[in-house]
Amino acid sequence: MGDDEQDIKGRVDGGFRFLHILGMQTRNELFASRVQLLALLEELMASGAVDPAALDARSREIAARETARVQSQAQVQVAPDIDKYALVNLPVIDCESRLSLCKARCCTMTFPLSFQDINERVVEWEYYRPYQIRQRADGYCCHSDGETRACRVYAQRPVTCRLYDCRKDRRIWLDFERRIPAPDERAPPAGREATPP
Repeated sequence: MGDDEQDIKGRVDGGFRFLHILGMQTRNELFASRVQLLALLEELMASGAVDPAALDARSREIAARETARVQSQAQVQVAPDIDKYALVNLPVIDCESRLSLCKARCCTMTFPLSFQDINERVVEWEYYRPYQIRQRADGYCCHSDGETRACRVYAQRPVTCRLYDCRKDRRIWLDFERRIPAPDERAPPAGREATPP
């Protein structure tokens, strides 16, 4: 990719990020307003008077209900702001010797990137599902080598990848020590939605 193309991509990425931040701020403000309005309306209808303690309790109740409702809607997701280069005591797994067994199934899981990842402009994200890690049509991360399954951006890999430990994940291994992989029960890529534990 030439310098001009990289500059355009960086500007487009920056523009998307700005729009998504505005959308996230607006959504958060609307969420808080909706909770308060619904709580006020329900309390007024239920008791005929506004009692601050009752309004507070009703607000908490409705907040829980609305949180569940919002989770089912499209949304911008960003991973917590953790410096991935400052992490220590990461899991030590000999992935290279196990890829032929596990088929790098961890690289088919979806998760949001952090703004650190986005700002580096190395790890790619899905434009239609900001800021989920980008995947190919075969369901694998776009940074997973199609033949070897090795990570092509290992030095810049996200926090989720750095912290993930497959050893006790029953989706990956029936017995890690004996090198017995779990059956591959993944759905076809179009219908798959998986997240690391």
